[in-house]
Amino acid sequence: KKNDNDDDDDDDNDDDDHLTTGLVFESGSNHFDRRNRFHKERPLRITSVRDYLTKTTNLRKENQNQKQRTILERCHLLESRSGGGYDDGCVNVKVKVESNNKKSAEDIWLNDYDYLRVHLPGYMQRLDKISKCNCHNRLDIEAEQFKSIYFTNESVREAKAAASSLCNLVSRVVSGSLDNGFAVIRPPGHHAEPGLAGGYCVINNVAVAAAYAREKLGVKKVLIVDWDVHHGNGTQRCFIDNPSVLYFSAHRYHGGNFFPFRQGGGPSTVGSGAGEGFNINVGWNEKRMGDDEYRVLWERLLMPIATEFDPDLVLISAGFDAARGDMGECDITPECFARLTRRLMSLANGNIVAALEGGYVRSVLCKCVESVLATLLDADNNEKCKKELQTFYNNVGDNEMLDCINPSAAKSIGDTMKAHSKYWDCLKMV
Repeated sequence: KKNDNDDDDDDDNDDDDHLTTGLVFESGSNHFDRRNRFHKERPLRITSVRDYLTKTTNLRKENQNQKQRTILERCHLLESRSGGGYDDGCVNVKVKVESNNKKSAEDIWLNDYDYLRVHLPGYMQRLDKISKCNCHNRLDIEAEQFKSIYFTNESVREAKAAASSLCNLVSRVVSGSLDNGFAVIRPPGHHAEPGLAGGYCVINNVAVAAAYAREKLGVKKVLIVDWDVHHGNGTQRCFIDNPSVLYFSAHRYHGGNFFPFRQGGGPSTVGSGAGEGFNINVGWNEKRMGDDEYRVLWERLLMPIATEFDPDLVLISAGFDAARGDMGECDITPECFARLTRRLMSLANGNIVAALEGGYVRSVLCKCVESVLATLLDADNNEKCKKELQTFYNNVGDNEMLDCINPSAAKSIGDTMKAHSKYWDCLKMV
């Protein structure tokens, strides 16, 4: 696959062989907590990442005759749907942003039906009323009806901008004009249920994108991998009975005593009706799960099932609050997020799009996004993946993988394997 809009600009004439990775930012600058402008989920999360990526060249040692390019310059930037464009709140740097002059800004927004595939009509009508409300007191009363939510009268528009930008990116990856992509967007989405906002989420971006890909783009099967430290209760509810969308979440659970405080995040929630077996939860019951636990989880459970499922598109709910140094009290390094991404790139002919969810310590968030983006750009992923797997299996040796990690994590993985053993051939052979 290649970029349909490559220009013969001198800045692009280099020998840096990389994949064509789409990148879009939605800072949601008009969605914020009016009563706490220092709220951890605020526009600065996105603008900080954007600024950081303008300054870092990451891993690759350039040819001496080449102009050294930043991660941002190596990506194919798409225009923000919120109308702020690239330069809103960002460091002044020369980058190319694709815009389509043949369409107005309104033409590239999702329509009502695109949201109604996952959200209830009554909920969308309620959001529409919020968007027309100019009374701060009334907005606060509305927010209090949900868990961990704040509203301005622009919040719904910003949420729709995030979902629209993600779907635009997914469309380009599915069409082949981009190899893969990352939507650095807010507000996040995976806690938004069909009829409920919650956990800083208003519209479920990834769920909307998965349904959009199936209905509008002809994608038959979608794998959603959610590595945010919190369970994506909203995404689970959206597809609980849908066998065409495989939802996989690894998160802190603690028997339902960790946000979002639902029992449904446990291993026994496997889906319902036709979707039974297509909802996979691995709930950690201790803190500090890190690289080793996630690598074993990928190789022992996720990758065998994902390979058997054989998706046409992979969407990552890429929350980085499970990263070392973030608030989730887990211990995943940026390098591990790169390896997890690299494994997923072997699926769906590389059709993979990540969308930001959580991640609140900005210095940590920036490095994790950088690491995943560098992996998405890397044309040498297959060879790197082979070497990493060889090292991984050499380290495991003759031991059972689950014996090499935290015993509590091993039990969590084992419980999920047991719950799904009757649905997947790869687990029946274990």
